[in-house]
Amino acid sequence: MVAMHAGLRPCHVRVLAEHRSDDATVSLVDYEWPQTFIFQDHYNSVHYRLMPVNLGLRGTVGGQAERDLGNMSLLPAGSLLKVSDHGADHRARALRCLFAPAWIERLLGQPLGELIPDSDRYLGLRNGNARNCLHRIALELLEPGFASGALIESLMQSAVLEILRDVQDQYLPARATEAVASAKFSHSQMHRIVTMIEDSRQGPPSVAALAAELGFSISHFRRLFRATTGQSVHEFVSALTVEQAKSLLANSRLSMKEITYRLGFTSPSSFSVAFRRTVGCSPSQFRSRARS
Repeated sequence: MVAMHAGLRPCHVRVLAEHRSDDATVSLVDYEWPQTFIFQDHYNSVHYRLMPVNLGLRGTVGGQAERDLGNMSLLPAGSLLKVSDHGADHRARALRCLFAPAWIERLLGQPLGELIPDSDRYLGLRNGNARNCLHRIALELLEPGFASGALIESLMQSAVLEILRDVQDQYLPARATEAVASAKFSHSQMHRIVTMIEDSRQGPPSVAALAAELGFSISHFRRLFRATTGQSVHEFVSALTVEQAKSLLANSRLSMKEITYRLGFTSPSSFSVAFRRTVGCSPSQFRSRARS
């Protein structure tokens, strides 16, 4: 239950669909809020905004530096979050997952607040696996199927664990020390990089964007990347793009034009030239051979 503070109008919540269990409540909700509001919850909670995709929401926990809330945040029980809206539309549809502190303790052996005490690190999260789990939960709430409750609870556990692994890997001092000592990216960090590249629909993300995602300077990111992969960022992205292209050509019914723009090329001809240079044949020839 959200506790609003005196002097501030409450955030209005309309529940569209909901699943309850002994440990958790998962809801698809419509929010409407004033320009600034503060809330505190007795439960751990995950909030995943479905639409609109872009909003000017920023938040701060416990008086720490204000951060962009993005589309996904996790709040440990008792966290005091102040939200300010710098956009024009004060409404959104979101997935809200509330789960009892005891659930995390049974799952991890310790309270969430002790695992990573710095609560603001849970704001503005980006994790492709967690996002996919939460999106599937939203679809299941709208159109429940066989064993819907069990599926929702399993997906929620997966989403929370993905988020915690991500946050711990990026911010926990011990993990940071390991990363410096080994001078290489961890498996989780490489997974985040690959996810960001594969999720891009407007061409590969810049090195600056990739470095910012992991919290490194561009030069340090380049050094760690080469030490981890043996390739430059450009070489790695090019190879990954070719593998995506091969998979789409062999396993999908997408037209050459659709594949071209999905992979971020400006025209089918530029895609064909890049593909031939790496693979040794045209995309059409590769598709014919793969399907023969």
